[in-house]
Amino acid sequence: MAKTAERERMPVEAGVQKKGKRKVLRAIIAAVSAVLVLFLAAVMFFGMPDMPWDKIEKYEGSTNSYIRDYLEMDISAHRSGAGVAPENTMMAFRRVLENNEKYGVDTYEFDVNITADGELVILHNLTYDKTSDAVEYFGRENVAASEITLAEAKNLNMGENFELNGEYPYRGLRGDDIPDDLRVVTCDEVIDYIEANSNGKKFNYIIEIKSIDENGKRAADKLYSIITERNLKDRVIWATSEIPVSEYMAETYPDMPRSANPDEVIEFFLCSKFGVDLTERDVSYMALHIPYGEKSGYAFVNLGTKRLINYAHKYNIAVQYWTINSEKDVRKLAENGADCVMTDYPDMAHEVVNSMK
Repeated sequence: MAKTAERERMPVEAGVQKKGKRKVLRAIIAAVSAVLVLFLAAVMFFGMPDMPWDKIEKYEGSTNSYIRDYLEMDISAHRSGAGVAPENTMMAFRRVLENNEKYGVDTYEFDVNITADGELVILHNLTYDKTSDAVEYFGRENVAASEITLAEAKNLNMGENFELNGEYPYRGLRGDDIPDDLRVVTCDEVIDYIEANSNGKKFNYIIEIKSIDENGKRAADKLYSIITERNLKDRVIWATSEIPVSEYMAETYPDMPRSANPDEVIEFFLCSKFGVDLTERDVSYMALHIPYGEKSGYAFVNLGTKRLINYAHKYNIAVQYWTINSEKDVRKLAENGADCVMTDYPDMAHEVVNSMK
């Protein structure tokens, strides 16, 4: 009897186990499906490419001088042309300016930090470590621009770590052997040099403040003074990724064109996705400085679509992209109606855009 009862239970237990396995399998399938749906939704929201019916839209009556006609996209020398010569040095500015038929630059992009004695030096990072022999010279790492005077900074070789075809052509230069155009240069010196040697061409400038906190506000004050003294307000867009500094700039100097800060870029992107009327929002920036391309680190978020650019132009906002170092990305952004690309290789970008006209 016991064996009979056991045999009767076995099919029942087997059936229960099969049902349990099916439930687990269904749960796994449901979970995987949910993940796929969320992934596809995220791709459509953040990275959706242009559709065949997306066209370039032209908005009449734009008052933003940085918005360009189709395929008239500006070429900006990023960090003064970081792939051409040591970044943010007078050597780079001079090389690009003196050979502008080859480079086709319309806009110079560079970064500024304020020194201990209140000068604005051209420097991308807060410290000199990455580009110069600062660690050797000062005997320690992370010497910030704000800690030392301009005179002290002028002792550094700003070409120390510049690489070209696997070589470091300016490494090891010290003291009097450092050429003047590889020493730290100021914002005043760069602008005055370009303006005096432009052969009548009116270049634009994208100037990003890298200093933070109170130093960032001091840098904003100094930069505003430099720009207004030279009557260049209509040819400069200033920028910063530091939210408090950006808010200070917008409040203190509302007459100066500026780019959106990171918070404003996120808000703009979301508004563009949902078709929000920006006239109902307090938008005080004239340009977006945003990344594009797989190498930008933002490949999942597609900020280079026709729809996004059209949306910006509709509200009188120029769209300028960094750091565009591939022919493919330059071509795509030009096709989509971008206003400017900032590139380390302006000669490459110039050739691509010319070939499209």
